[in-house]
Amino acid sequence: MQLTITEAMRIFGKLEIETVKCKHHVRGFMVVDGVRVFAVHCSRGKKALPGKVPQKFRKSLHLSTSEFEQLRGCSLSRNAFVELLRQKGLL
Repeated sequence: MQLTITEAMRIFGKLEIETVKCKHHVRGFMVVDGVRVFAVHCSRGKKALPGKVPQKFRKSLHLSTSEFEQLRGCSLSRNAFVELLRQKGLL
């Protein structure tokens, strides 16, 4: 699975992830009902994320490969994502 940093940042925006900029990375927190649920991280830049980093990014969002592809393909909204997390028992 390939993922560019631009795509990761688009996912941050789509899911309205609260970002905190660090020196080399962008840290984000998924906030639901005013509570930080989990952290998400990615590097800065414009190139592709190396090695297993895309899988770790996907896992940090608690998504399967097919669910992540739906998110990348813009067919999964923030509300649908939150509902999916509730179904998985994470919220």
